[in-house]
Amino acid sequence: MTWMGRLLSSAGIGAARVDTLLGKDHYQPGETIDAKVMLYAGRVDQRIDGIHFSVHSQIGRKEQAEIAHCTLAEGILLKAHSVLELPVKLALPEFTPITAGPIESWLNTGLDIPKAIDPTDTDKIHIVPTATQQAVLDALESLGLVHCGVEIEPLPAQSRLGMPFLQRWQYRPAPDCPLTAVASLSVAWRPQLAGLELLLDHKSPSGQDSNQTLMVRDDQGSKLKAQLRNLLSSQELGD
Repeated sequence: MTWMGRLLSSAGIGAARVDTLLGKDHYQPGETIDAKVMLYAGRVDQRIDGIHFSVHSQIGRKEQAEIAHCTLAEGILLKAHSVLELPVKLALPEFTPITAGPIESWLNTGLDIPKAIDPTDTDKIHIVPTATQQAVLDALESLGLVHCGVEIEPLPAQSRLGMPFLQRWQYRPAPDCPLTAVASLSVAWRPQLAGLELLLDHKSPSGQDSNQTLMVRDDQGSKLKAQLRNLLSSQELGD
C-alpha cells in the first residue's frame, strides 16, 4: 500500500473529525512530507476557518521551534455527512534535527473552528539521517569514537551559519581509539549544496581546545574515514 494508514493527527470539531495520514513514518532533512488531511463531517454543516500544518522540534529542555509550516485551507464549508480529502506537501528544511536521545520532532494539525472541542493535536515524527549524515556518523564510530550524547545549540539570528540552531553530537574515545590526543569531540554540520560542512570542536587530554572544519561531498563517503583520521591526527602533531 502506498499509504500506511497511520493516524497521526486527530482532533474533535464538534460533531466532525479531522485525521492526518502520512505515506510513511520517517523522513530525512530536506525531504517533502506528503500527507492527506481527511475531514469527516458530522450531522450538521460546519465552517472551518483554517487548517494549519506545522513541524516543530525540541531545541532545549523547555524550548521548541517551529521549523516548517503551511496553511492547508481557509474558509471551508464542510457539508453534513461528507468526507473531504485535502492533499498537503510540506518541505522539511535541511537543518531539521535528527531524532536521537532527547531530540525529537512532531507534527501539529491546527484547526481554526469556532467552538472546537479540540482544535489541535500533536504526533511525533521520526527524522532519520541523510546518506551523507549517516556516513559521517559511521566514520566517527569506525575511528573508535563512542557516541555519548546529542544536543541542540540555538544560534543567534545574525549567525554566519544561516541556521536557527546546530545539532551537536558528542563523542569520547574508546580505549583502543588511535586518536590519542583527542579526549572529547563535538561534531555538528551545516548543509551545503552538495554535501555538509562539518564543524569539529575537540579537547586534548591536556585540556587544549581546537576547532576545525571539513567539507564533505555527498559522493565521498568511502574517503571520509581517512579524511577525518588525517584531520584529527594532524591536530595531534600540532599539540
